[in-house]
Amino acid sequence: MGHYILNFTVYTMAMIGLICFALFAYKKFAITNFTGNKKGLLSIEDGLGLSSRKTLYIIKAGNERFLIAADLERTTLISKLDSNNLVTNDTNELDEIDKANLEEQGVNY
Repeated sequence: MGHYILNFTVYTMAMIGLICFALFAYKKFAITNFTGNKKGLLSIEDGLGLSSRKTLYIIKAGNERFLIAADLERTTLISKLDSNNLVTNDTNELDEIDKANLEEQGVNY
């Protein structure tokens, strides 16, 4: 009787290990490699969570950038960003850009 329990335990553990290995291999290789995006032409440059269900993304596709809003129900293209729409975290650089724009418009600050 003990021989049957030992065989059952060994084969059960082997099947559980095989299933775990198959899930690991699927997650590691199948999801990332079958998308056809091997050159990295599409990427998310930045994201901003507006609420728990709404997010703004800057998506880079090739040499173009897009501002996209996403929520649970839909994804919306807000605008295509060009070289005039700079995105930076450096406030000094933004101040200089704002000053340059004001000077071009003839506004004294």
